[in-house]
Amino acid sequence: MTKATVTRTWIVGLIVLVAGLLVGGVSLGLMLAYGGTYVASPRGTGTDFAPNFDGVFWTTLGFMILGFTAAAIGGVIQLVAWIGALMNTYQIEDKTWFVVLLVGGLLGLIFGLIGFAAMVAYLIAGPDGTATAHQQVPRPAQPAVQQPYAQQPYAPYAQQPYAAQPPAEKPFVQQPRVEEPPVEQPPTYTPTPTPTS
Repeated sequence: MTKATVTRTWIVGLIVLVAGLLVGGVSLGLMLAYGGTYVASPRGTGTDFAPNFDGVFWTTLGFMILGFTAAAIGGVIQLVAWIGALMNTYQIEDKTWFVVLLVGGLLGLIFGLIGFAAMVAYLIAGPDGTATAHQQVPRPAQPAVQQPYAQQPYAPYAQQPYAAQPPAEKPFVQQPRVEEPPVEQPPTYTPTPTPTS
């Protein structure tokens, strides 16, 4: 998961969480204010809430359930973003951000603001592990010029040093001589002198 995806996921989770808490909290307040009455407690101290079971009570109860369910879904989305951030920072050679997120997230289960602060710090200043992972991919090495088999030392895992070899000279091999058959010359015509009288 890239840092950009982690950031988007975490922000969406935060928006859903805050909106759900807002809707659930306002609905709870309206239900307690207008959805029932307060009666004296049978124990003699304090009061108890007695719902009216009318339209206001059921509407506010429905919105309260909807809001707190949305808040729980937002928390799960933020948990997914935190796990994505852990996977992202684990790819980096320096594990400082991984440890900060891991410890901050685990402490955030007990003290919520610590996990929130760790994620905000990562989103603002943390590195993207997927970008550094692509940079660390080794490039294939150029093949070295191989020496003849008899001259190579045995080193199964050592990289052989690059040694420039002069071009191999081809040994001179005398080709067998092929006798060509003699070429016969055509007879030449020489005119005979004619007597003159």
